[in-house]
Amino acid sequence: MADREPFMLDIEKIVAGGEGLAFHEGRAVFVPFSLPGERVVVQLIEEKRDYAKAEIQEILVSSPDRVVPECPLFGICGGCNLQHASYSAQRIMKSVVVRDLFKRGAGFDPGELRIEAAEPYGYRNRVQFHFDRRGRLGFKRRGSGEVIAVPFCPIADPAVNAWLADHQAAARDELRPYVGNVDRFLVYGFGGKTWMEGRHHKVEIEVLGDKITFDPAGFFQSNLGMLGSLVESALDGIDGGMAADLYAGVGLFGHFLARRGARVVMVEREAKAMTEARGNVTGPIHRRYNLSVDEWCRGPGAESNFDFVVVDPPRSGLSAGLKAWMLRCRPPILSYVSCDPVTLARDAQQLVEGGFRLASLLLFDFYPQTSHVEALARFVDASAE
Repeated sequence: MADREPFMLDIEKIVAGGEGLAFHEGRAVFVPFSLPGERVVVQLIEEKRDYAKAEIQEILVSSPDRVVPECPLFGICGGCNLQHASYSAQRIMKSVVVRDLFKRGAGFDPGELRIEAAEPYGYRNRVQFHFDRRGRLGFKRRGSGEVIAVPFCPIADPAVNAWLADHQAAARDELRPYVGNVDRFLVYGFGGKTWMEGRHHKVEIEVLGDKITFDPAGFFQSNLGMLGSLVESALDGIDGGMAADLYAGVGLFGHFLARRGARVVMVEREAKAMTEARGNVTGPIHRRYNLSVDEWCRGPGAESNFDFVVVDPPRSGLSAGLKAWMLRCRPPILSYVSCDPVTLARDAQQLVEGGFRLASLLLFDFYPQTSHVEALARFVDASAE
Protein backbone atom coordinates (compact mmCIF):
# COMPACT_ATOMS: atom_id res chain seq x y z
CA MET A 1 0.00 0.00 0.00
CA ALA A 2 3.01 2.28 0.18
CA ASP A 3 2.62 2.89 -3.59
CA ARG A 4 -0.95 4.21 -3.13
CA GLU A 5 -1.15 7.96 -3.35
CA PRO A 6 -2.69 9.91 -0.45
CA PHE A 7 -6.24 11.09 -1.11
CA MET A 8 -8.85 13.36 0.43
CA LEU A 9 -11.80 12.30 2.59
CA ASP A 10 -14.73 14.02 4.29
CA ILE A 11 -15.41 12.49 7.70
CA GLU A 12 -19.13 11.83 8.19
CA LYS A 13 -19.36 10.53 11.75
CA ILE A 14 -17.63 8.63 14.55
CA VAL A 15 -18.44 4.93 14.84
CA ALA A 16 -18.11 2.37 17.65
CA GLY A 17 -14.43 2.15 18.51
CA GLY A 18 -13.87 5.89 18.08
CA GLU A 19 -12.73 6.03 14.45
CA GLY A 20 -14.08 8.46 11.90
CA LEU A 21 -16.09 7.06 8.99
CA ALA A 22 -15.77 8.30 5.41
CA PHE A 23 -16.41 6.78 1.98
CA HIS A 24 -14.05 6.55 -0.97
CA GLU A 25 -14.99 4.98 -4.29
CA GLY A 26 -17.98 3.30 -2.65
CA ARG A 27 -16.00 1.73 0.17
CA ALA A 28 -16.07 2.61 3.87
CA VAL A 29 -12.80 4.04 5.19
CA PHE A 30 -12.10 4.24 8.92
CA VAL A 31 -9.78 7.03 10.09
CA PRO A 32 -8.49 7.17 13.70
CA PHE A 33 -8.18 10.58 15.40
CA SER A 34 -10.54 12.29 12.96
CA LEU A 35 -13.77 14.14 13.77
CA PRO A 36 -17.12 14.59 12.02
CA GLY A 37 -17.11 17.41 9.48
CA GLU A 38 -13.36 17.34 8.91
CA ARG A 39 -11.74 17.18 5.50
CA VAL A 40 -8.50 15.24 5.69
CA VAL A 41 -5.76 13.87 3.47
CA VAL A 42 -5.10 10.23 4.35
CA GLN A 43 -2.83 7.35 3.49
CA LEU A 44 -4.25 3.82 3.36
CA ILE A 45 -2.72 1.45 5.93
CA GLU A 46 -5.02 -1.56 5.52
CA GLU A 47 -7.37 -2.74 2.79
CA LYS A 48 -10.14 -5.31 2.95
CA ARG A 49 -12.81 -6.22 0.42
CA ASP A 50 -15.53 -4.14 2.09
CA TYR A 51 -13.58 -1.47 3.96
CA ALA A 52 -10.20 0.14 4.47
CA LYS A 53 -8.29 1.88 7.24
CA ALA A 54 -6.27 5.03 6.78
CA GLU A 55 -4.16 7.47 8.79
CA ILE A 56 -4.32 11.24 8.61
CA GLN A 57 -1.54 12.93 6.69
CA GLU A 58 -3.00 16.44 6.78
CA ILE A 59 -6.13 18.17 8.10
CA LEU A 60 -7.51 20.53 5.48
CA VAL A 61 -10.68 21.52 7.35
CA SER A 62 -10.58 21.10 11.11
CA SER A 63 -13.63 20.54 13.33
CA PRO A 64 -14.43 23.30 15.84
CA ASP A 65 -14.55 20.48 18.40
CA ARG A 66 -10.86 19.60 17.89
CA VAL A 67 -8.65 20.43 20.89
CA VAL A 68 -5.01 19.97 21.79
CA PRO A 69 -4.63 16.67 23.72
CA GLU A 70 -3.42 17.03 27.30
CA CYS A 71 -1.22 13.93 27.14
CA PRO A 72 2.06 14.14 25.19
CA LEU A 73 1.76 10.40 24.50
CA PHE A 74 -1.68 10.65 22.92
CA GLY A 75 -1.69 8.69 19.66
CA ILE A 76 1.39 6.77 20.78
CA CYS A 77 -0.04 5.10 23.89
CA GLY A 78 -2.79 2.60 23.13
CA GLY A 79 -5.15 3.89 25.82
CA CYS A 80 -7.06 7.07 25.00
CA ASN A 81 -8.41 7.65 21.49
CA LEU A 82 -10.61 10.75 21.85
CA GLN A 83 -8.39 13.33 23.57
CA HIS A 84 -8.38 15.31 20.32
CA ALA A 85 -12.09 16.13 20.84
CA SER A 86 -13.60 18.52 23.39
CA TYR A 87 -15.28 16.72 26.25
CA SER A 88 -18.75 18.00 25.29
CA ALA A 89 -18.21 16.69 21.75
CA GLN A 90 -17.07 13.30 23.07
CA ARG A 91 -20.35 12.83 24.92
CA ILE A 92 -22.43 13.84 21.93
CA MET A 93 -20.51 11.45 19.68
CA LYS A 94 -20.95 8.56 22.10
CA SER A 95 -24.70 9.20 22.33
CA VAL A 96 -24.97 9.23 18.54
CA VAL A 97 -22.90 6.02 18.25
CA VAL A 98 -25.14 4.13 20.70
CA ARG A 99 -28.32 5.40 19.06
CA ASP A 100 -27.04 4.30 15.65
CA LEU A 101 -26.08 0.89 17.02
CA PHE A 102 -29.62 0.40 18.30
CA LYS A 103 -31.13 1.46 14.99
CA ARG A 104 -29.01 -1.10 13.15
CA GLY A 105 -28.47 -3.81 15.76
CA ALA A 106 -31.75 -3.75 17.69
CA GLY A 107 -33.97 -2.69 14.81
CA PHE A 108 -35.54 0.30 16.56
CA ASP A 109 -34.70 3.89 17.47
CA PRO A 110 -34.30 4.49 21.23
CA GLY A 111 -34.52 8.25 20.67
CA GLU A 112 -32.10 10.88 21.93
CA LEU A 113 -29.98 9.49 24.74
CA ARG A 114 -28.89 11.21 27.92
CA ILE A 115 -25.28 10.66 28.91
CA GLU A 116 -24.07 11.46 32.40
CA ALA A 117 -20.75 13.30 32.43
CA ALA A 118 -17.73 12.42 34.53
CA GLU A 119 -14.59 14.29 35.46
CA PRO A 120 -12.75 14.43 32.11
CA TYR A 121 -9.34 13.74 33.67
CA GLY A 122 -7.99 12.20 36.88
CA TYR A 123 -10.90 9.79 37.13
CA ARG A 124 -9.48 6.32 36.53
CA ASN A 125 -9.00 4.33 39.75
CA ARG A 126 -7.92 1.01 38.25
CA VAL A 127 -4.80 1.03 36.07
CA GLN A 128 -2.85 -1.85 34.52
CA PHE A 129 0.90 -1.31 34.24
CA HIS A 130 3.51 -3.16 32.20
CA PHE A 131 7.32 -3.20 32.38
CA ASP A 132 9.29 -1.92 29.42
CA ARG A 133 12.65 -3.38 28.37
CA ARG A 134 14.49 -1.21 30.87
CA GLY A 135 12.22 -2.23 33.73
CA ARG A 136 10.27 1.02 33.81
CA LEU A 137 6.51 1.20 34.19
CA GLY A 138 4.41 1.90 31.14
CA PHE A 139 1.54 1.07 28.80
CA LYS A 140 1.28 -0.75 25.48
CA ARG A 141 2.06 1.28 22.38
CA ARG A 142 -0.90 1.81 20.05
CA GLY A 143 -1.28 -1.17 17.70
CA SER A 144 1.75 -2.94 19.16
CA GLY A 145 2.90 -5.23 21.94
CA GLU A 146 5.77 -2.88 22.72
CA VAL A 147 5.68 -1.16 26.11
CA ILE A 148 6.44 2.56 26.35
CA ALA A 149 7.51 4.19 29.62
CA VAL A 150 4.87 6.51 31.10
CA PRO A 151 5.89 9.10 33.72
CA PHE A 152 2.33 10.40 34.25
CA CYS A 153 -1.17 9.50 33.04
CA PRO A 154 -3.66 12.40 32.88
CA ILE A 155 -6.74 10.20 33.19
CA ALA A 156 -5.44 8.23 36.22
CA ASP A 157 -6.53 8.96 39.77
CA PRO A 158 -4.06 11.30 41.53
CA ALA A 159 -3.15 8.54 43.99
CA VAL A 160 -2.16 6.26 41.11
CA ASN A 161 0.02 8.97 39.58
CA ALA A 162 1.69 9.60 42.94
CA TRP A 163 2.37 5.87 43.24
CA LEU A 164 3.78 5.84 39.70
CA ALA A 165 6.15 8.73 40.48
CA ASP A 166 7.38 6.96 43.62
CA HIS A 167 8.11 3.65 41.88
CA GLN A 168 9.17 4.52 38.35
CA ALA A 169 12.94 4.86 38.93
CA ALA A 170 13.65 1.23 39.85
CA ALA A 171 10.30 -0.34 39.16
CA ARG A 172 11.12 -3.92 38.16
CA ASP A 173 13.76 -4.54 40.83
CA GLU A 174 11.67 -2.92 43.53
CA LEU A 175 8.41 -4.64 42.64
CA ARG A 176 9.70 -8.09 41.68
CA PRO A 177 9.08 -9.53 45.19
CA TYR A 178 5.37 -8.81 44.69
CA VAL A 179 4.79 -9.46 40.98
CA GLY A 180 7.44 -12.12 40.27
CA ASN A 181 8.19 -12.49 36.57
CA VAL A 182 4.82 -11.31 35.24
CA ASP A 183 4.92 -8.42 32.80
CA ARG A 184 1.73 -6.71 33.92
CA PHE A 185 -0.16 -5.98 37.13
CA LEU A 186 -2.93 -3.77 38.49
CA VAL A 187 -2.88 -0.76 40.79
CA TYR A 188 -6.05 0.66 42.35
CA GLY A 189 -6.17 4.18 43.75
CA PHE A 190 -8.86 5.80 45.88
CA GLY A 191 -8.99 8.54 48.50
CA GLY A 192 -5.24 9.15 48.43
CA LYS A 193 -4.47 5.45 48.95
CA THR A 194 -3.21 2.80 46.54
CA TRP A 195 -3.36 -0.97 46.46
CA MET A 196 -1.12 -3.10 44.25
CA GLU A 197 -1.81 -6.55 42.87
CA GLY A 198 0.51 -9.07 44.53
CA ARG A 199 1.36 -6.75 47.40
CA HIS A 200 -2.12 -6.17 48.79
CA HIS A 201 -5.00 -8.62 48.90
CA LYS A 202 -7.95 -6.40 49.76
CA VAL A 203 -8.99 -3.00 48.45
CA GLU A 204 -11.50 -1.10 50.57
CA ILE A 205 -13.48 1.67 48.87
CA GLU A 206 -16.78 3.47 49.41
CA VAL A 207 -19.82 3.51 47.16
CA LEU A 208 -22.75 5.67 48.25
CA GLY A 209 -21.19 5.81 51.71
CA ASP A 210 -20.98 2.02 52.11
CA LYS A 211 -17.74 0.03 52.24
CA ILE A 212 -17.05 -2.50 49.49
CA THR A 213 -13.95 -4.72 49.43
CA PHE A 214 -12.32 -6.73 46.66
CA ASP A 215 -8.98 -8.18 45.59
CA PRO A 216 -6.94 -5.70 43.52
CA ALA A 217 -6.16 -8.53 41.09
CA GLY A 218 -9.86 -9.00 40.35
CA PHE A 219 -12.27 -6.88 38.35
CA PHE A 220 -14.01 -3.84 39.76
CA GLN A 221 -15.26 -0.67 38.09
CA SER A 222 -12.55 1.85 37.23
CA ASN A 223 -14.45 5.10 37.83
CA LEU A 224 -15.73 5.36 41.39
CA GLY A 225 -16.91 8.90 40.81
CA MET A 226 -19.61 7.56 38.48
CA LEU A 227 -20.41 4.27 40.17
CA GLY A 228 -22.89 5.49 42.77
CA SER A 229 -25.07 7.09 40.11
CA LEU A 230 -25.07 3.90 38.05
CA VAL A 231 -26.08 1.80 41.07
CA GLU A 232 -28.90 4.13 42.04
CA SER A 233 -30.24 4.23 38.48
CA ALA A 234 -30.00 0.45 38.05
CA LEU A 235 -31.96 -0.20 41.25
CA ASP A 236 -34.36 2.72 40.96
CA GLY A 237 -37.78 1.89 42.41
CA ILE A 238 -36.72 -1.49 43.84
CA ASP A 239 -38.02 -2.01 47.37
CA GLY A 240 -38.06 -5.53 48.77
CA GLY A 241 -39.21 -8.56 46.81
CA MET A 242 -37.17 -11.39 45.30
CA ALA A 243 -34.19 -10.19 43.26
CA ALA A 244 -31.51 -11.95 41.21
CA ASP A 245 -28.03 -10.47 40.83
CA LEU A 246 -26.53 -12.31 37.86
CA TYR A 247 -22.83 -12.02 36.91
CA ALA A 248 -22.69 -10.74 40.48
CA GLY A 249 -18.93 -10.20 40.77
CA VAL A 250 -17.99 -9.11 44.28
CA GLY A 251 -21.61 -8.30 45.11
CA LEU A 252 -21.89 -4.59 44.33
CA PHE A 253 -25.52 -4.67 43.21
CA GLY A 254 -26.35 -7.46 45.66
CA HIS A 255 -25.15 -5.27 48.52
CA PHE A 256 -27.52 -2.44 47.65
CA LEU A 257 -30.40 -4.79 46.83
CA ALA A 258 -30.08 -6.24 50.32
CA ARG A 259 -29.98 -2.70 51.73
CA ARG A 260 -33.33 -2.15 49.99
CA GLY A 261 -34.81 -5.18 51.72
CA ALA A 262 -34.78 -7.55 48.75
CA ARG A 263 -34.21 -11.27 49.17
CA VAL A 264 -31.18 -11.65 46.96
CA VAL A 265 -30.08 -14.59 44.82
CA MET A 266 -26.49 -14.11 43.64
CA VAL A 267 -24.86 -15.99 40.76
CA GLU A 268 -21.12 -15.68 40.06
CA ARG A 269 -18.81 -18.27 38.50
CA GLU A 270 -15.49 -16.91 39.87
CA ALA A 271 -14.84 -18.44 43.28
CA LYS A 272 -12.63 -15.57 44.49
CA ALA A 273 -15.26 -12.99 43.56
CA MET A 274 -17.96 -14.98 45.34
CA THR A 275 -15.79 -15.11 48.45
CA GLU A 276 -15.59 -11.31 48.38
CA ALA A 277 -19.33 -11.11 47.78
CA ARG A 278 -20.01 -13.08 50.95
CA GLY A 279 -18.44 -10.25 52.92
CA ASN A 280 -19.95 -7.44 50.88
CA VAL A 281 -23.56 -8.62 50.85
CA THR A 282 -25.23 -9.05 54.21
CA GLY A 283 -28.88 -9.05 55.14
CA PRO A 284 -31.72 -11.01 53.58
CA ILE A 285 -29.60 -13.17 51.27
CA HIS A 286 -31.70 -15.94 49.78
CA ARG A 287 -29.03 -18.05 48.05
CA ARG A 288 -25.53 -17.77 46.59
CA TYR A 289 -24.51 -19.85 43.59
CA ASN A 290 -20.87 -20.24 42.59
CA LEU A 291 -21.89 -21.24 39.04
CA SER A 292 -21.98 -19.79 35.56
CA VAL A 293 -25.31 -18.18 34.74
CA ASP A 294 -26.00 -20.91 32.17
CA GLU A 295 -25.47 -23.62 34.80
CA TRP A 296 -27.73 -21.74 37.20
CA CYS A 297 -30.44 -21.33 34.55
CA ARG A 298 -30.61 -25.09 34.14
CA GLY A 299 -30.92 -25.75 37.88
CA PRO A 300 -33.77 -25.60 40.40
CA GLY A 301 -32.54 -22.27 41.85
CA ALA A 302 -33.68 -20.47 38.72
CA GLU A 303 -37.30 -21.55 39.11
CA SER A 304 -38.15 -18.90 41.73
CA ASN A 305 -40.52 -16.08 40.82
CA PHE A 306 -38.28 -13.01 40.67
CA ASP A 307 -39.59 -9.48 40.98
CA PHE A 308 -36.39 -7.94 39.67
CA VAL A 309 -33.21 -9.07 37.87
CA VAL A 310 -29.98 -7.11 37.43
CA VAL A 311 -27.29 -8.32 35.03
CA ASP A 312 -23.79 -6.97 34.49
CA PRO A 313 -22.31 -9.34 31.88
CA PRO A 314 -18.89 -9.29 30.19
CA ARG A 315 -18.40 -7.60 26.81
CA SER A 316 -19.86 -10.66 25.07
CA GLY A 317 -23.28 -9.79 26.52
CA LEU A 318 -25.95 -12.16 27.77
CA SER A 319 -25.39 -15.86 27.23
CA ALA A 320 -27.85 -17.75 25.04
CA GLY A 321 -28.98 -19.78 28.04
CA LEU A 322 -29.75 -16.69 30.10
CA LYS A 323 -31.73 -15.04 27.30
CA ALA A 324 -33.79 -18.21 26.92
CA TRP A 325 -34.42 -18.16 30.70
CA MET A 326 -35.48 -14.50 30.56
CA LEU A 327 -38.00 -15.19 27.82
CA ARG A 328 -39.34 -18.23 29.67
CA CYS A 329 -39.53 -16.86 33.22
CA ARG A 330 -40.25 -13.23 32.28
CA PRO A 331 -39.13 -11.20 35.32
CA PRO A 332 -41.23 -8.00 35.53
CA ILE A 333 -38.17 -5.71 35.57
CA LEU A 334 -34.68 -6.25 34.17
CA SER A 335 -31.79 -3.82 34.63
CA TYR A 336 -29.04 -4.56 32.12
CA VAL A 337 -25.64 -2.91 32.76
CA SER A 338 -23.48 -3.07 29.63
CA CYS A 339 -19.88 -2.19 28.82
CA ASP A 340 -20.43 -2.88 25.10
CA PRO A 341 -23.37 -1.21 23.32
CA VAL A 342 -22.89 -3.51 20.31
CA THR A 343 -23.85 -6.64 22.25
CA LEU A 344 -26.43 -4.69 24.26
CA ALA A 345 -28.22 -3.73 21.04
CA ARG A 346 -28.13 -7.35 19.86
CA ASP A 347 -29.57 -8.59 23.14
CA ALA A 348 -32.16 -5.80 23.20
CA GLN A 349 -33.51 -6.92 19.85
CA GLN A 350 -34.03 -10.47 21.11
CA LEU A 351 -35.59 -9.34 24.39
CA VAL A 352 -37.99 -6.93 22.68
CA GLU A 353 -38.95 -9.51 20.06
CA GLY A 354 -39.60 -11.90 22.95
CA GLY A 355 -42.09 -9.59 24.64
CA PHE A 356 -40.05 -7.15 26.72
CA ARG A 357 -40.20 -3.38 26.31
CA LEU A 358 -37.21 -1.08 26.58
CA ALA A 359 -38.42 1.35 29.24
CA SER A 360 -35.24 3.46 29.39
CA LEU A 361 -31.69 3.61 28.10
CA LEU A 362 -29.16 5.73 29.99
CA LEU A 363 -25.49 6.27 29.22
CA PHE A 364 -22.72 6.87 31.76
CA ASP A 365 -19.39 8.25 30.59
CA PHE A 366 -17.18 6.07 32.76
CA TYR A 367 -14.18 6.51 30.45
CA PRO A 368 -13.70 10.07 29.16
CA GLN A 369 -11.02 10.52 26.47
CA THR A 370 -11.80 7.02 25.19
CA SER A 371 -14.56 5.66 22.96
CA HIS A 372 -15.85 3.33 25.69
CA VAL A 373 -19.21 4.04 27.31
CA GLU A 374 -21.27 2.29 29.97
CA ALA A 375 -24.98 1.82 29.33
CA LEU A 376 -27.94 0.94 31.51
CA ALA A 377 -31.03 -0.50 29.81
CA ARG A 378 -34.21 -1.01 31.82
CA PHE A 379 -36.59 -3.60 30.34
CA VAL A 380 -40.09 -4.45 31.55
CA ASP A 381 -42.31 -7.40 30.72
CA ALA A 382 -44.73 -5.86 28.22
CA SER A 383 -47.31 -8.61 28.75
CA ALA A 384 -47.66 -7.64 32.41
CA GLU A 385 -48.40 -3.96 31.69
